[in-house]
Amino acid sequence: MSPTILQLIAAIPTDPHSYGPWWASTRGRALAERLGGGLADAVARGVRARTGRSIDPGVVLGLAVEALTPPSQLLRGLRSPATADPTAYLVRSLVNALAREIGSDVRLDAVASSLAQHARRAPVAVRLPVALRAVHRELLPGTPPRLRPTLAVVVARIADRAAEGSLSRLHTRSALDAELLALGWSGEQLRALVNAVIGARPDHARSSLLAGFLVSEDWRPRASPAHRRAIEAYGRRMARAETARERVPAAA
Repeated sequence: MSPTILQLIAAIPTDPHSYGPWWASTRGRALAERLGGGLADAVARGVRARTGRSIDPGVVLGLAVEALTPPSQLLRGLRSPATADPTAYLVRSLVNALAREIGSDVRLDAVASSLAQHARRAPVAVRLPVALRAVHRELLPGTPPRLRPTLAVVVARIADRAAEGSLSRLHTRSALDAELLALGWSGEQLRALVNAVIGARPDHARSSLLAGFLVSEDWRPRASPAHRRAIEAYGRRMARAETARERVPAAA
């Protein structure tokens, strides 16, 4: 009797270093076959219904492999006893993730092109979600540990707001964003993050990490004096704001 998809997901190792090689195992290959078969077709239908876009089933498998990397929210949800139908939950999660990617690509096309071309005098060559992940990777070390779990969400939110225009006001708008403040970020920390992601006023693109990574995923921002200073300034501002936050209860 073939294992269920829940049994296969339960077999995924919790150690991130063992995760990649696991896909070459018997159970890993079995899960890949399930993900790339009927389940991928169901996800593709859901994405088409939501966005009107057609996607290759191979894209679904790639996204699933990335989304299931431990420790991930999707993996925890699939393994939770509260999840009545893991397969439906997995399909719904992948549809939502792909629909968000497609929607973000469309909304941010203009601002992404403008930032990248202005900063590097080169065309956009990297898809937005890939560039955002590169920005996240670069800023993670300078982010206080308590805020690291939400960094990717906040970076994506800032990029999304940038698509609404008026980059000069984005720093203030982000610092007052109730949803971001509710995640535990202070206004000063949000302004520091906007400076690093979108760039400092008035010439945003000159120090924008997002602009650079939109041109090349392999770009090395620390080789650029302006971007190296932006990364270092981000770390200092985040640390100062975190120290100030920790002192507030003692002074009360």
